[in-house]
Amino acid sequence: MNKKGQSISINTIIVAAIALAVLVVLFVIFTGRLGIFSTGVSQTTTCENSCKALGMLNGDASDKDECSRNSRTYIPGTYQELGANRVCCCLKQ
Repeated sequence: MNKKGQSISINTIIVAAIALAVLVVLFVIFTGRLGIFSTGVSQTTTCENSCKALGMLNGDASDKDECSRNSRTYIPGTYQELGANRVCCCLKQ
């Protein structure tokens, strides 16, 4: 019984799997499908959602000095729904 067989080594299989994963990631990046994930992130960056994520009550727009005068917490960041020179202020529970 003289059996001769040719098999693929485990190293070749691992390298092929890694190469396939890299190709999929490159395909996603270059076809613009990555934008699907970034739109979900940009929709959550509102002043109100930031306050809720920190366990505080509603957020509103005011200037930075007014936040501290009214015992509110200033939340740094850029929020599109707030006007120019306005910051996000949250009310503690």
